[in-house]
Amino acid sequence: MHSITTDYVKSTGSPAPYLRRIAKAGFSYVHWRHQWNTDFLYANSEIDQIGKWFKEYGLQLNDLHASEGKEKS
Repeated sequence: MHSITTDYVKSTGSPAPYLRRIAKAGFSYVHWRHQWNTDFLYANSEIDQIGKWFKEYGLQLNDLHASEGKEKS
């Protein structure tokens, strides 16, 4: 198993380009840390889109990092 964190460049903005690059580099598992340092809460539609990207790029989630934002840590 080869895993990498989603925030290897930055943790904000669209994760799609980073997921694509992660898959292209040969990783198969992802530690989700996108938006970890904010108070961002994902809507169901955003979670569904992330799942579609994982399927499209052949990635699987192996772990995630909860928010450590200023208000909702």
